Amino acid sequence: GSNGAKGCEQAQKWKDNPTRYKVENMVQINTKDLDYCPMYAERKKYTTLLFTSTRQGATGDVDPNIGALYADIFMTKVDKNGKWSTPTPLPAPISTKVNEAACVLDQKGSTMYFTRCGVAKSKHPKCQIYGTTKRGQVWDEPVLLPFNVDSFDFAHPALSKDEKVMIFTSNLKDSLHPGYGGTDLYYVTWDAKAKKWSDKPINMGPDINTEGNESFPFLHDDGTLYFASDGWPGMGGLDIFRAEKTGENKWGKVENMKYPINSAADDFAIIFEGEKERGYFTSGRPGGKGLDDIYSFVLPPLLYMLEGYVTEELTKLPVPNSTIKLVGSDNTSFEIKTDSKGYYKYETNGQSRYI
Repeated sequence: GSNGAKGCEQAQKWKDNPTRYKVENMVQINTKDLDYCPMYAERKKYTTLLFTSTRQGATGDVDPNIGALYADIFMTKVDKNGKWSTPTPLPAPISTKVNEAACVLDQKGSTMYFTRCGVAKSKHPKCQIYGTTKRGQVWDEPVLLPFNVDSFDFAHPALSKDEKVMIFTSNLKDSLHPGYGGTDLYYVTWDAKAKKWSDKPINMGPDINTEGNESFPFLHDDGTLYFASDGWPGMGGLDIFRAEKTGENKWGKVENMKYPINSAADDFAIIFEGEKERGYFTSGRPGGKGLDDIYSFVLPPLLYMLEGYVTEELTKLPVPNSTIKLVGSDNTSFEIKTDSKGYYKYETNGQSRYI
């Protein structure tokens, strides 16, 4: 419909005027198979990544739904030279013969929530969210979280920084949860007294959910919600959106992340390195190594330069060798002299910059 036509026009505009994000394929860890849903193993060091893959080495048989191996969660570490280790699947009891995917960890990296899609005899095996805790190097037997219901899918958990809110994707639709169409984002809160997650999912409402599919949420340390959707106007397939925190457990003012974070293919599952404007996401765009690949992104710093001419007010003639003082709000100050044409420029100051 009109959304589609408008989308195409807008998509072209966004492509012609890209945002400042720089996007790169993680060639060291991607394969021809599905590689998706990056996540930091701990939120302090950011040097270990967990991600989901159907590559060779995944445990289990071929998933009849996609004709590839059942997915597992793999781990890789980066060294000081930027080289990533060969990804290996997380050991049992996390990796099993069925699909394990889309995980999130607490700040310490000692509790993990992940999606497991069981092998049912039916065409569409249900997905559910499990939790597990690490003791030493070993993960406990995963436990099904209390809000999962057999007849619906629950997937893609996200955690707030204070670990009191979990957002996830579900196609839950019943008399209590009408839903908006496709998959929606829901949230539950942590009950500190009972030491468990609430069993009453709350739909995030029409400020976030559409008649399309909302999925793959991520909660930034600053409270911003990032998610994927094919229901909000975008560039095609799933696009990544951000929504401001507008109140307690309320988010709104949805914005498309535009090109080059988004493309005409599926773009989803973005994560940020703490408060920094960098991280990883997943994309099926052409030019990758295979089906879905993991990409890194960074917002390079804006570099400023200040230049000008000093002239006599009446004669408008240049004033050579005059002193220009630059004073910062932090009380730092620098002085330079104008050249023979009255010109001065504050740009690089050795290895650093003035501004």
